[in-house]
Amino acid sequence: MKRILLVPALTAGIIALTAGAAYASQYIAYEGPGFTGRSVLIDACGPSNIPFHGSYKWFGDGQAGRMYNQPNTQGPMHFRLPADDGAEQRTPVGWQSIFIEC
Repeated sequence: MKRILLVPALTAGIIALTAGAAYASQYIAYEGPGFTGRSVLIDACGPSNIPFHGSYKWFGDGQAGRMYNQPNTQGPMHFRLPADDGAEQRTPVGWQSIFIEC
């Protein structure tokens, strides 16, 4: 009897967590030009260093991305990726870090 009551409680908890999950903007950095080589996905709020600079794709889904030409989001912001639109560049970029505004 306890198992039967436990399963609906767990299911309700999973549904509640899933309903509360939000999509975040995503920056994908590629090692090579034309979206080739290794890649890394950056979607954490706040500052992140960018390990690859060959090309990138941006999927704006509610949060903007501030781009910096120095690591650790130091110095002036160079560019702002939109919160509500995508962007990409097939050629190398100089950005060294990103701050995703959440």
